[in-house]
Amino acid sequence: MTDTSPNFGVRAEYSDPVRRLLSIGESWENDPAKWPDYAAKFGLGSEHIAELMRLACDTVLYGSDSDGTEVWAPVHARRVLGQLRAEESVLPLLAFLKSAGLDDDWTDMELPVVFGLIGAPAISSVAAFVWDQSNSTFPAATAILGLKEIARKHPACRDECIGILGRLLERRGDTDPALNSFAVSALIDLEAVEAIDAIRDAFRRKSVDVSIAGDEEDVEIALRLRERRATPAPRYQLFPAGQFGRPDESRDTAVSPRPVKVGRNDPCPCGSGKKYKKCCLA
Repeated sequence: MTDTSPNFGVRAEYSDPVRRLLSIGESWENDPAKWPDYAAKFGLGSEHIAELMRLACDTVLYGSDSDGTEVWAPVHARRVLGQLRAEESVLPLLAFLKSAGLDDDWTDMELPVVFGLIGAPAISSVAAFVWDQSNSTFPAATAILGLKEIARKHPACRDECIGILGRLLERRGDTDPALNSFAVSALIDLEAVEAIDAIRDAFRRKSVDVSIAGDEEDVEIALRLRERRATPAPRYQLFPAGQFGRPDESRDTAVSPRPVKVGRNDPCPCGSGKKYKKCCLA
């Protein structure tokens, strides 16, 4: 039988009311409109931000019993930081995102939402993280989603966030085409027609992975700049030729791959049992 008793040693490291977050347990809602009002419900405020940051980045709790309540505490702490619009938490959360070996879907899904709640004060740090080429593709892609969420929740920030993503596409050098494709995908979601020149140029330099956001014509259709394709749809390769003993595994499609693409946190279609982002997309 799994031991789900509370870890009193860990709990003793946190004071009330922050300690109460260790007892809430699972919460599968990543829509902030459905989150509790943590400040009102638990009495949390700006005076607790330092301790909340420590809890949000507590790697011991991330490795705790998956059937217990404490493993969820960092998720709740991040949400509180977002609701409090805690600007000072952005850098520690980004550093946690970069942590070597970290593989946590809730971090991938909810950090962008948290940055969106924090808004304008988060932009410069999140943008710097995206531009830092020492960061691997998927943490940087999570930061890109953060910029998208900021633009969506704060219309006054939209032009600045779109400008950052457009300039990312203009960068020459060793930028991962997959990272550029996540930027293109974010621009599509923001209906950023004004970024089309940067998008087209990136495609023409072959700097975008078409398996994630589609090719140039797919993007133009998504942005309502054209009604239909003028050329045959490309073959969107799902995994490298010859991998897993298969021949060239690709598919022809007449529509954008975005609506039917495999999510990066979904099981890999190759059948390995790994997440797509850790397998064929890597």
